[in-house]
Amino acid sequence: MSEDSEVEAIVRSLFTVRDVFDRGEGAKEYSIVYDSRSKDAFNALYPKVKPLGLTPRLFGTREDASLTLVKADVPASPAPRTPVFLSLLSILAILAAGWLLGDIYTQVEGGSALLIGASFVVGIAAVLIAKDLVQRYFVRRRGGASTIPYYLPNIPFFIALPVLYFLPTFGAITFVRSPTVDRDSLFDCYFFAPVVGVAIAFAVALIGATTAISLTHDQYVAIFGSGNLGTLSTNPSTLQSAAISLAGYLNLSPQVPAGGVSIYSPLEVAAWIGLLISFFSMLPAALFDGGRMAALALGVRGSRITTMVTGFILVAVDVPNYWVVFLMIFLLAAIQPTNETLDSLSDLSRSRKLLFLAGMVLMLLCAPIPQNFLTYPL
Repeated sequence: MSEDSEVEAIVRSLFTVRDVFDRGEGAKEYSIVYDSRSKDAFNALYPKVKPLGLTPRLFGTREDASLTLVKADVPASPAPRTPVFLSLLSILAILAAGWLLGDIYTQVEGGSALLIGASFVVGIAAVLIAKDLVQRYFVRRRGGASTIPYYLPNIPFFIALPVLYFLPTFGAITFVRSPTVDRDSLFDCYFFAPVVGVAIAFAVALIGATTAISLTHDQYVAIFGSGNLGTLSTNPSTLQSAAISLAGYLNLSPQVPAGGVSIYSPLEVAAWIGLLISFFSMLPAALFDGGRMAALALGVRGSRITTMVTGFILVAVDVPNYWVVFLMIFLLAAIQPTNETLDSLSDLSRSRKLLFLAGMVLMLLCAPIPQNFLTYPL
């Protein structure tokens, strides 16, 4: 049996074929009947023909569906240089924040500024690297060439707002360089990466809670009362508050003397920022991962609505902290994601739509509690 005959036999075993057209250069187009089985059939077809050097595409309408098999890989968009530049800026911002934190904490508890700063940098890096690796895994597993992360650097210690003060980066918006198999696979790329980032950040928060710094009242006044060392009231998320409570329940947290104060350790600051980055990542707005999920689950119109609602809610809940994010959302909203897939006919599955709702709940758990409700001194 020739290769063409083998491929046609595979296609006919999975789809109801109406007609076949030879498009030249090894490309074949099949007019098929699209039904409830077609989405699973396309997913089964892809791994069968990919080793043969063929890339399938399903397009048209459900009443007049076409399947093409092209003897070439789907061309990936060229990798631009801007992401490298933004990544370097973000790395410098993280290192700068670590250095400044090391300098502050040596005045609070002594020790090595280098080791203190390194613990902060490692905590944040673990969250960012885990997210990037998971996205790359899901994209390459389901047909995409790779991802291009555009990190959004911040200038730590420049904007004197509690939520943004120590923030070296807002995280990354990610573009997929070539189409994945279907909407489900693209959704998985944007969903599971921030979820893993949250899991890593929660683990860092739990470890960090065991390293919290306990000061007596006299020590706190001696260190911070002179005004020579700045203070910061951090706003923990529900998840970080849960990590602190869990560490206390397990008797892992240092005991706070009567009338004393417990302040965040550098690892806790790193966890706080890791959860904050995850919160930004899952916002159902513009080009953030949550916005990409919203576009897949709710459509382009629904994504535009969630973008506007998200921006206004942020500034309504906590104006001083989120005006920068508010502006960023509406600048990015001008760029609409394509969400291109090889199967352009099949909708997002019901299970992924439920995961989208779960992701929105997780986003709220990562959100810093507004400063009017709960603060922790640093």
